[in-house]
Amino acid sequence: MRIAFNKPSGQVNVQNETILNVFPTADDRHRLVIAIQQDSDSGNGGSAPRRSGQTSRLVLRQETHAEDVGWFVQSCVTIEPEQLPGLKMALSSTSTRKLHPPARQVPRVPALLRFDNRTAANHVG
Repeated sequence: MRIAFNKPSGQVNVQNETILNVFPTADDRHRLVIAIQQDSDSGNGGSAPRRSGQTSRLVLRQETHAEDVGWFVQSCVTIEPEQLPGLKMALSSTSTRKLHPPARQVPRVPALLRFDNRTAANHVG
């Protein structure tokens, strides 16, 4: 969840995200994430988002993993609602069915980052 506060208007923008799928790539350091992001604008100090102000969008993110940082976003593409029918049609066409990548076992990357004080001290001044 991400929260943004706009001081002049007093509005709070809360962003929730639901990850639909994570697609691995040929190496263990890159992946493609497809997610739905929902924004709720609230003029009441953020106590309860208004249902009428909620917007959703589909996003595709290219992410990279670095040992010291974890997963971070390289690029993000928003799919507009009017683009979804065309995308679904393109992905379900007979030409895309011919693309069958070889199955491979993807190692699980830890979700938690471990920080070592000695390592951090070596990088600071």
